[in-house]
Amino acid sequence: MLKEKPKTNTKALIMIAIAIVILVLSRVLPLPEGLSREGLTALAIMIAALVLWISEAMNMAVTTILLCCMLPFLGVLTPAAMFKGFGGSVFFFMVGTMSITTALASTTIPTRMAGAILSWSKNNPVKLVLGFTVGTAVLSSIMSNIPTCALFASLGIAIMKANGDPKPGTSNLGKCLMIGIPAGSVIGGFMTPAGGPTNIVAINALEAVGIRVTFLDWMIMGYPIGLICAILFALWICLFYKPEKISDEALGIAHEMVSGSGPLTSREIKCMVVIILMFVTWIASTWIPIFNTTVVALFGTCLFMCPGIEVITWQDYVEKGGWDGTFLVGGVGAMAEAALSTGAASWIISSTLGGAAGWSPAVVCLAVSALICVLHWLCPSGPAVAGLAVAPIIILAQSAGASPTALAVITAFWSGVTFLLPTDAVPMFTYGFHYYSIMDMVKEGWVPSIVFVVFTAFAIPFMTGILGYA
Repeated sequence: MLKEKPKTNTKALIMIAIAIVILVLSRVLPLPEGLSREGLTALAIMIAALVLWISEAMNMAVTTILLCCMLPFLGVLTPAAMFKGFGGSVFFFMVGTMSITTALASTTIPTRMAGAILSWSKNNPVKLVLGFTVGTAVLSSIMSNIPTCALFASLGIAIMKANGDPKPGTSNLGKCLMIGIPAGSVIGGFMTPAGGPTNIVAINALEAVGIRVTFLDWMIMGYPIGLICAILFALWICLFYKPEKISDEALGIAHEMVSGSGPLTSREIKCMVVIILMFVTWIASTWIPIFNTTVVALFGTCLFMCPGIEVITWQDYVEKGGWDGTFLVGGVGAMAEAALSTGAASWIISSTLGGAAGWSPAVVCLAVSALICVLHWLCPSGPAVAGLAVAPIIILAQSAGASPTALAVITAFWSGVTFLLPTDAVPMFTYGFHYYSIMDMVKEGWVPSIVFVVFTAFAIPFMTGILGYA
């Protein structure tokens, strides 16, 4: 009997071939003015990585490691520089904060939070969308964006099924929830340094030029700006799509899903104590610099697993920690190091904002806000955008007389946030349930994109100025 031949993944092979062509072209094409061969190759490696990440032609971690190995192979970085860029503090910060996501996801705490939102909203659809968007943002400020989005989306889908199970794409409530939840998740990722890797990229880049942004100061900036954005987004999407009411039956079924948790278990109490201890220590780093944010994150991870605490096990951490995303962050660190050391990142910024030295600081902030917003549409990887853009934008700020801190924070915001296309991994999660189309997101997303480009361009410099940052 003949064995059936394994099926060939034609799409994956095509994407791999495209990535190879991109690398080959970088070695033979004429050089643009002001860009070295190593710089062009560094940009090509990042573009090839994006092609493979977005198409999922290979496992994300495998793709990342393979293309990072191309950096020394093609003479862009030395092996030592590549490993240093990959294993930087952002990578280890992600390793540390994965434990918070793993721990919270294994408890009833997110479900209790959703239950409180349901009790508050009753059967008012606007309050439900508002509660889910803001609630996701608050939880996402301490959890990774995708797991937070998944937790609230699962309950949102259950509400839709209980509310007559409308065909996906026909319910305005479904559109509002499935667009609002990932929006809240990415906004919440900005609200604390622990919310996402783009924030740590900005903090580290500022430290490299002698500006130390404390954990507490970032929260003082992040929470008001994030909550305003989350509230305005939820109200806008409800105004745009006008969600239908929730039936009493659907509300009852949803309450059944989130009720019956009983009092907090000892494990859940210990989970909250460890998380609170981590945040208190992070905030204390404002006055005690020895409490480095990455070291605290790693220490907290160990504390979750210590005998007598055991909120999670090492096996839980390995299986549910999201290592693909962590390797992505490490790879972006190495690629960003290549773009910076070869001058490719500076070349991109000078090509797009070359005349900014003669602009007013307000215009520079507005231009950077718009540029990074658009760049994230084109490059749907927040860490990649931040890694490529933050350092040269700080240099731009210094030459233009604008605030390096404000521009770095603006860059961190738009590197993590997107409203227009479901190409980023967070909105892509809910897009897969087909409650909204790409055009549904585009039609409502351009208004908050423009509004928040202007809002962040003025609100963030205002906040950094109040806090005394140059």
